[in-house]
Amino acid sequence: MEIRKPKILILSAYDVGGASIAAIRLHLGLLKLGLNSKLLTLHKTSSNIPEHYQYQYSGSWKEKVFLKLRQRNEHKQKSSLELLEKGSLSGEFSMPIASYDITTNPLWEWADVINLHWVNEWISLENLLAKAGNKKLVWTMHDMHVFTGGCHYSHGCEGFRYECKNCPMLQNSNMPQMAHQFWKTKISTLKLNKPSLTITSPSSWMAKLVGLSSLLKDFKSFTIPNSLDTNIFKPIPTTQSREVLHLPTHKIVLLTVIQSLKDKRKGFQILLDALIHLPNPERFVLCTVGSLKEAIPTIKIEHIHLGSLVDERLMAMVYNSADMLVHPAVEDNLPNVVVESLCCGVPVVGFNIGGMSEMVTTRDNGFLSEEINPKVLAQSILTLAGLKLSKLEISQSAHLKYALEVQAKAFQKLFDTILA
Repeated sequence: MEIRKPKILILSAYDVGGASIAAIRLHLGLLKLGLNSKLLTLHKTSSNIPEHYQYQYSGSWKEKVFLKLRQRNEHKQKSSLELLEKGSLSGEFSMPIASYDITTNPLWEWADVINLHWVNEWISLENLLAKAGNKKLVWTMHDMHVFTGGCHYSHGCEGFRYECKNCPMLQNSNMPQMAHQFWKTKISTLKLNKPSLTITSPSSWMAKLVGLSSLLKDFKSFTIPNSLDTNIFKPIPTTQSREVLHLPTHKIVLLTVIQSLKDKRKGFQILLDALIHLPNPERFVLCTVGSLKEAIPTIKIEHIHLGSLVDERLMAMVYNSADMLVHPAVEDNLPNVVVESLCCGVPVVGFNIGGMSEMVTTRDNGFLSEEINPKVLAQSILTLAGLKLSKLEISQSAHLKYALEVQAKAFQKLFDTILA
């Protein structure tokens, strides 16, 4: 008798960006195991992902008019938030509101279990749980937004453990108690609907925060790391990679992935300040990757910007050209770039924050400093440059933890348990 395979629907607002890449890789891993998985995104830019569908609203003309009115009101609410001092909350704080009703989509009815990833501005907790009924939900935490009043990362604030009152991000705004109002909406929704909800986190660090949160602490929670295709992210000879990319063969190549100089959480300014403290700057070259819009200030060491790369095989070659990946983030979950670098056998230097210590063991596959400081980061770079680490050993160890089938099997077991 053939065993029925569960129907798995993975939801992600986008098909680009860190959280979306993690969702896509899980989807591919499940398909590789022969499971019945479909990926549904609000925005679709790629046609190369199997079983990938774009969300289409299929309501009547009256419902579409009502949807437009709701979206207009939500946009007005978002634009009404004003900071009383110069600054921006872009990428820091999002209003947990969205007009779409995902439960009317045919794939929602088709699925046995729904795995949500980063779905902000597409699916809100309030709208989802109001109509989810007994549908089995698994929500993967790529940041803290689901269990806060709106912030993506709390930067040390522990308001999410209580009621998100006096949000530090909003204290200099025209609506300082807005996060608390959103928190109250979320807690009321959870208590009223009592969803069949399970939480997963890529890192134990994030899972610990979930366990401390006032919103999600009573739900079952599991830690399942992200994954990637180890047939792509694997060691390639360094010299060969540098020749293809026209990178210097005689210098220490420091690689970093950066999208914006203004993103304080990613710590790129700390890296720029650290480079000042490197002796003999002619020995180094900084190689950057990302859709960087701002001009990088003039620095003492050579700088080569490779632009935004979406091809994974080309990105794997970039990792293999480097002596180390510098990831100077001051708060992070389980960053894909670190997983990718380690699977290519390239050590990582950064700070002991978030999920970094779950990935990087000092002097085994990188170097993490306890103090967040440019001078300390510079010293860590020098220390790691002096270590003779095995590229093959780093890669083999990472492959055991982050291969597609490892994550897929863990989720398969979780789905089977939930459905049983």
